[in-house]
Amino acid sequence: MFSKLASFITTGLVLAGVASAMPAFHAVEEREAEAGVNIQLCLSVNFGNCITVPAVTGSCVNLVGGLAGWNDDVSGVQIPLGFVCTFYDNFSCLSSGASDNGDSVTLQGGNWPSFLSVPGDNGVNVNWNDRTSSFLCTPLI
Repeated sequence: MFSKLASFITTGLVLAGVASAMPAFHAVEEREAEAGVNIQLCLSVNFGNCITVPAVTGSCVNLVGGLAGWNDDVSGVQIPLGFVCTFYDNFSCLSSGASDNGDSVTLQGGNWPSFLSVPGDNGVNVNWNDRTSSFLCTPLI
């Protein structure tokens, strides 16, 4: 009887250990989903005078503080493949929400050597040169 009770308790402890390990795995998945991406912002067209800026996926990056010199001065960008970034002419990644208001542009991963002509959110190319005050990047789904 004692050995059956000990076996039952041991089995319960093993199952409890497996169950407690599951949330840790889930936390790792969440951290990976929140992982950052590095993009290059450039002051000059054709990738002149660039810096690498880390961005946490889904978090707004304001061009303030150490990045204040880049506010309203970005002329090109390199975005890693598999990501999409929206650039705003307002801080805090704020937009009026209308797709044709011209206060943001969304670009897919790749090289954008000049913001003088980029696809606007309404499908027409726009001059986005020296307008970026904040941006937000997310993985393509």
